[in-house]
Parts: sequence; C-alpha cells; structure tokens
Amino acid sequence: MHEIEGKMGMFGGHLGNEEKVEFFFILSSTSQNTRHSILLRKGEDKRRSGGARPHRTVAGKTRRLRRFRGFKLVGRVYQNMEERAWLKVALILCLFAVSDGRALKLKHEDSPVVHYNHTLATILVEYASAVYMSDLTELFTWTCSRCDDMTEGFEIIELVVDIQHCLQAFVGVAQDLNAVIIAFRGTQEHSIQNWVEDLYWKQLDLNYPGMPDAMVHHGFYYAYHNTTIRTGVLNAVKRAREIYGNFPIMVTGHSMGGAMAAFCGLDLIVNHEAENVQVMTFGQPRIGNAVFASHYSKLVPNTIRVTNEHDIVPHLPPYYSYFPQKTYHHFPREVWLYNIGLGSLVYTVEKECDGSGEDPSCSRSVAGNSIADHLEYYGIILHSESWNSCRIVMDPLVNEYVVTDSNGNLRLSRDPAASVIKMNTRSGNRGKSI
Repeated sequence: MHEIEGKMGMFGGHLGNEEKVEFFFILSSTSQNTRHSILLRKGEDKRRSGGARPHRTVAGKTRRLRRFRGFKLVGRVYQNMEERAWLKVALILCLFAVSDGRALKLKHEDSPVVHYNHTLATILVEYASAVYMSDLTELFTWTCSRCDDMTEGFEIIELVVDIQHCLQAFVGVAQDLNAVIIAFRGTQEHSIQNWVEDLYWKQLDLNYPGMPDAMVHHGFYYAYHNTTIRTGVLNAVKRAREIYGNFPIMVTGHSMGGAMAAFCGLDLIVNHEAENVQVMTFGQPRIGNAVFASHYSKLVPNTIRVTNEHDIVPHLPPYYSYFPQKTYHHFPREVWLYNIGLGSLVYTVEKECDGSGEDPSCSRSVAGNSIADHLEYYGIILHSESWNSCRIVMDPLVNEYVVTDSNGNLRLSRDPAASVIKMNTRSGNRGKSI
C-alpha cells in the first residue's frame, strides 16, 4: 500500500466579464509521477485551433504554474454546481489516484531523471507550430498568425528552406527564455495519410556513425544530415553563440520535425561540443533501434518526447516487444497526454513515463489509430494550412536577407548583433522586437 497525502484549496477571481474559479486537489504518491490539470471556468471553452483563444491558466510568460510532485488536479465546471457534486468528484478522483498509484512501475537506474515542465512545453509547441508557416516574410519577421502569444518577441536569426526535399527550419533567440531556439517542420510534401502508411515499412538500414550496433532509418538520418538544413542550422547556432555566449539551446519539432530535432540535438553535443542542449518533440516517430536509444539517452539526457492520446505516429515504425534488440525503440523520456472524463467533467493528464522509452503504461497502453490526435497538441494546431504543397510566399522587401544556392534552396539570414541592438533600444516595447 502506498502512502498518499492530499490537500484541497480554492480561489476565485475575475477576468473581464468572465468569472474564473480554480480548484486544486493535490495528491502525492510514492509510486507515480503524474500531473493532472483542469481549469474550472464559467462559460464555454473554445479550442485554439479555431475561434477565439481561451484565457490561459498561466497568464502570458511571466506567471508560471507551480509544479507539484505527484498528482495535480484542476477542473472545468460551472460555478453553480452543488457542494455535494464537488464532494462526489473529489471522491472519484481520490479513488482513481489510489488505483493509479498501485500500477507496477519499472525501474531504470541507468536512465537519468528528466523533469517535465508544463509551461515550457506550451511555449515550445508554439514554435513547432509556427515553423509550418509558408509565408516566409511573416515568419522571418515573426509577424505570422502563429507568431504571438507565448512566443511574442522572438527574433529569428536564420530561416532555412530546402526546396528539393520540402524541409524547413529556423534558428532564433528567445530573450524571455534566455535560449537559442531551433525548430524543424514536420512532413509536408504529400498527404499525412500516405506518410503514415510509409512509416510501417521503414527499415533499420543505416549504422549510426561512431555507435557500434546502433541502427537508424536512412530517411530520418538524411533529412537532417544530408540536406541544406544542417549547414544552415549549425551556422546560425555558431553566430548566435558568438553574440550571446553559452546560451542554452532548445531544439523542437513535430512529427518528422521531431525526428530531425533529435538528430540535431545529438549532433550539437557529439560533434560540436555544445553544452546545455534540451530537446522536446511532439508526436515523434521512432528513429532507431534499442542500442541507438540507449546511446542517445546517455548523450542527450535532457530530452522529452510528448505524445498525445491515440496519436498514431509515436507508434511507428512498429515496436515488437518479442524482438527488443532487432526492432525500432523509442528513447526516453515520454510524457503522455490523455483525457479522462467524469460525466461533463473532462481533464487532461500529463503522465511522466518511465526511463525505458517504451513504457507499457503510457501511449503504448492504447491503440495508436488517430491522425487527428497527431495534428493538435495542447490545443495548438501542428500542420500547415494546406497539404500536398511545398509552396512558399515571400515579399521582395526581404530580398536583402535571402541567399539562394544552385538548387534553389533558400536561407534568410540576419546578423544577430543587429537583433541585440534592436531589442536593447526598444525600451518602450519592454525590450521586445516587433
């Protein structure tokens, strides 16, 4: 029997014409590390993928949601619910927490403990969404429809577009995070359905350099290493470090962009002696075998793979538990997002999984059969405006920043030193660039 401690609290306030009531139920369990969050708000919620944006529990980037060890429950209900309804909900949640705490948890002593940060995840997922934009002028000047909210004030140093392979990435500086941000776009050249079908048949066919017995799929490897993306990204990181010093580097991406982000993080540490590199991906497929995953987790320990509900892509290429050394294998650490409904009350669980990379109680515990769950994380859309297109839009006003190679691939580049001067002189805008 596991010891469980609990406490309850409630506070209320007003946001315009909307009355907000937040209810916290906190549980600490010695066998589980799961974060439950629900917002109790009067009125109807609107998803961020369409319609007006809802208010965040964390206002902007300055207020941070306090992290609790164990279970944290926050819920969305109407304020005029009867008191006994509250007690019933609390009782059900207690029972759920106790039963969840009894689940067998695997021990992986060789895997370092990586702490998941909810607020950081909601910021990085917006960068992973913005990199899908096809209007290069709006993206480069950070004025696109996805270039605000939690990422407002971001300054792009380099925007790289590989026309031949339909790939895109950017490098820039987030002053609020004191970090260099690298974001890779996911698959774009054809329909998501066809790309997912192709994942079933990708073979482990390439030995990763310098790692005996470590196998990866050549398509994932080449997308980062054998295109113009890698050169552009590394040059931008070098220039940023010359100006900003040893800023932390945060690498992110969704889907295929997540696979490229993983290879980039590994490349920065192994081949370029970068320190303080953090990788966070969303809906990433498996990219190598168990030997590769083991090497990766030791070399890039500060890595989080976020998976969502029944998202099909993290289940691919397939993992066969009866051939663990001969099949694809995820590296740790996974954070699985899933919803639990109790009548009209629905809340999101953010479960930190074990250090195996293939925790059977996380996303592997459900069928990976949803493309819809792949295209939206934390209420943020993660795809381009249209499929089956690699088209780009660019205003002649940014021609002075454009460098084109013989194959038509583009780089939009600016001097990071100019960005520093710009941000330091705009005190009327709180030091943020427009």
